[in-house]
Amino acid sequence: MALVQSDENDFHALREAQRMVDSCQDFADHLIVAEFLPHCRGVAYINIRTLEQVIYCVQLSRAGYRIVSYEFDDVADEVANCDTVYESAHQLLAGISPLYGEKYGFGREPLGKRKEKQS
Repeated sequence: MALVQSDENDFHALREAQRMVDSCQDFADHLIVAEFLPHCRGVAYINIRTLEQVIYCVQLSRAGYRIVSYEFDDVADEVANCDTVYESAHQLLAGISPLYGEKYGFGREPLGKRKEKQS
């Protein structure tokens, strides 16, 4: 789920956020478009509770996904200044959820297949 757009006018943050939520629902304990933060064409917010039960509010913009708080529907100044931007939803989830990487094998062979080969 990379943010690849052919034209600057094609990007619509809220639509992309909903698409990410719909396609990645199984990869987190809770995943929803933020309800109480303002969205615009260029910026939307997503609430995530990882498989480890860690809470994040993530900003989605043309640049990618960026953590802005450790609470739902919140932008914390000290967190919002974070420079880490993830280009795709799967990079974000792999970066914040070790269980996601183990369970779904992002960037490597899925754990189940590795165990089968070892047997």
